[in-house]
Amino acid sequence: MAPELGRNIRSQFLFDPKYTSLNHGSYGSIPKALVPVMQDLRLKSEVNPDRWLRREMFPELQKNKETLAELVHVDPQELVFVFNAMTGINTVARSLPLAAGDKVIYFNTAYNSVESTIKFVKNSENVKLIKIDLAYPMSDGEVLDKIKDTIEKENSKNDGEIKLCFMDAISSVPAVRFPFESAIKLVREHNILSLVDGAHALGQIPLNLHETDPDFFITNCHKWLFAPRGCAILYVPFRNQRLIHPAIINSAYADHSDVSDKTSTFQDEFVWPGTSDFTNFMCVNAAMDYRKSLGGEDVIMKYTHDLAVEGGEAAAKVLGTEVMENPERSLTVSMVNVRIPLTNPTISDDAVVQVFIDKMLYDHDCMAPVYKHNGHWYTRLSAQVYNDVSDFELVAKALLAVCKELES
Repeated sequence: MAPELGRNIRSQFLFDPKYTSLNHGSYGSIPKALVPVMQDLRLKSEVNPDRWLRREMFPELQKNKETLAELVHVDPQELVFVFNAMTGINTVARSLPLAAGDKVIYFNTAYNSVESTIKFVKNSENVKLIKIDLAYPMSDGEVLDKIKDTIEKENSKNDGEIKLCFMDAISSVPAVRFPFESAIKLVREHNILSLVDGAHALGQIPLNLHETDPDFFITNCHKWLFAPRGCAILYVPFRNQRLIHPAIINSAYADHSDVSDKTSTFQDEFVWPGTSDFTNFMCVNAAMDYRKSLGGEDVIMKYTHDLAVEGGEAAAKVLGTEVMENPERSLTVSMVNVRIPLTNPTISDDAVVQVFIDKMLYDHDCMAPVYKHNGHWYTRLSAQVYNDVSDFELVAKALLAVCKELES
């Protein structure tokens, strides 16, 4: 029988009892049940490194990849393991054959490292960047209208083709669900490739990638799926595999002009990024077993979503503010954005963020990040199976105390 979720299962995780985290979205956390699995795998790699790294780990990697393929509804041969979402983003962005004058669409809500990657591509390939500014709360329809209007405007200029659109599944800050399913279809109508940063998606929302059909999709297993840090998957459908090569080229690389099957090297190119610890990839099945012990995907996703909604309202009440949400209530999944009453800090925005990190961690023994969007300061509160509403109230009181310090 599955246990009741909330504070009573917090002991199943490795947290310091004095620490309250509403920041699962940043780094994830593993349950204690994974520790002996990790230790056993690492011991195997040391007892006989040659046997393990040359032969025996590969069937284990395949078993874990097959579990993920079933979870996101794709062929296992369309998935490869990478160490994190940024590895996957860089892999695709730096592989695509973009030419000078090509246009790339992205959004002001892109994760900061993703935006840096986009700018790197601009500088190295001399492409044109088209940024779409989103000011939340917005409806999904408003977001899609902005994309459509931007495409039509850019196409009317006749000064280069839009080749690629970067988009989120769930953006980092603001932590909102992006209508990526509809956006993928929209950009495809204009022959634009879709690259989806799904860093927060796996374990937070159901995924059916064959049905959604992105051109490229990257998602972490260590954020919301309870796998150890340094575990992510890159989905590349068969039709696009000839375009993509890992950031670390290995001996499996073949000049595609010399091979008849243009997808034949894809898996081999990614399976060996050099000698490393591949343990994290092989813990996916153990993480999924733990999730099943809690009731499975539907139970976990319902609990964390409902808690994000209820906890967000409780935090907003403490702070005397409101939750960022649109009339359709489509923005909040398992992370909720609550405005904080910070209006006139006497230091720079970057300094404000650092003060909150230090004060929350060292003065209040808790954590929730703050950020500025559309002229207002917000906090991002992550709801996880080990949290309950009292955690949101505790963290909100700490946030309020820091706000008062910054404006005193």
